[in-house]
Amino acid sequence: WKDFGLTLELPPNKLVPTLPLRLNYIHWLEDIGSVIDWMETRKEVHGIDIGCGASCIYPLLAVVQSNRRWKMLAIEKNELSLISAKANVTSNSLEDYITVVPQPTDGSTLLTDVLKNFPNKKFDFCMCNPPFYDSAASHEVCNRTGKRREPTNAITGSGEELCTPGGEVHFVGQLIRESLVLKDRISVYTTMIGHKQSYEEILRLLKRSNIHNVTMSRLCQGNTTRWSIAWSHDVGVLLSRVHTMQETITGHSEQFPKSCKNQKPMTCRIFTEEEMPSISAVYDFLIELFKSIEINLRMVKKYEKTSEIVCEFIAYQNTWSHQRRKRRYDKLAASHIKDHLNATSADSSKRLKLENDEHQPQDIETCDPHLKATVYINHKECVGYFLSMQHIGGIAGRDGLNQVLQFIKNSIQLRKDLPTK
Repeated sequence: WKDFGLTLELPPNKLVPTLPLRLNYIHWLEDIGSVIDWMETRKEVHGIDIGCGASCIYPLLAVVQSNRRWKMLAIEKNELSLISAKANVTSNSLEDYITVVPQPTDGSTLLTDVLKNFPNKKFDFCMCNPPFYDSAASHEVCNRTGKRREPTNAITGSGEELCTPGGEVHFVGQLIRESLVLKDRISVYTTMIGHKQSYEEILRLLKRSNIHNVTMSRLCQGNTTRWSIAWSHDVGVLLSRVHTMQETITGHSEQFPKSCKNQKPMTCRIFTEEEMPSISAVYDFLIELFKSIEINLRMVKKYEKTSEIVCEFIAYQNTWSHQRRKRRYDKLAASHIKDHLNATSADSSKRLKLENDEHQPQDIETCDPHLKATVYINHKECVGYFLSMQHIGGIAGRDGLNQVLQFIKNSIQLRKDLPTK
């Protein structure tokens, strides 16, 4: 830590922090910030470290690495560690940038009770490196095959730094539950995970909690591997845009289970520059097209520098299928061929009624989304306008998203085929 101009004093038997992995966590947060404009547009970034420990190393690194643009709220439950953390902040003259506060000792909440003391404040992120183990016995090395080498590092740290009831899965599960209440009081919730099995279980917890705005990464340093997960309830934060560390290096993310990977968006060119005068005109066209199938396409962000518009939509029912059949029925009605419609078989009438029933409004508060997706509109000079669609969630899956994309393509082709005046 001397390389960062920091001085630390630690009580006996407390965890001695090694910097490389912790620095990787900070860099990963910077990657998230670069996607959602912390790094470019904000004079100050406000974060929370849950369980800062005696060293208070994460807040110290965050402030120093950001040239004191980041301000941190450091939370600690252990009284001795709390005293030491405050002393380390003071000895580095960072009291204006780091506030160390106690966590309720009953352990009932991680954030909720602490944030009651900051009722009007919003935070950009929270971070935590929870104790890996459930009990002292559980951090005995498990060598199922007998081929694993002995650990090269001795285990350091006190009991509360290494163990927590229920282990890291229970700890992060509590954070997920609190995030469902706190929502966008904190823009991005993040955690580091020590065991791959825990990492996979936490991803399942997020899915069961209907949280789909998620990104993950793997942090490697020497022989040590950790996993990191971030999620958000903030509609303006699109974590699908954050590349994982492995994706940045190799272009794909093989370290994740297939069900958990950030899948590539579906992309196609939809207009040439001759067909549309501007990216705003493309956006207006798509707004009207989505309205025709009773879906609200909402703009999340517009990037002037990169000529990109980011949108999001949530569909609670399938309104895009059988569009060709519906257009045929509309054409018949417009031609006043009532006799033909009256002669339609009872079976056809039932089909029509069924299709019409699909359009009946539902109480969106009481049903799960059929499809949720992020939509990117890009302009490439001298090439044209491109549409990318990223599946976020919903029972329709990527097949449903592909159907929506096909509906858009068909509608655009129909528009191009219309005779010009």
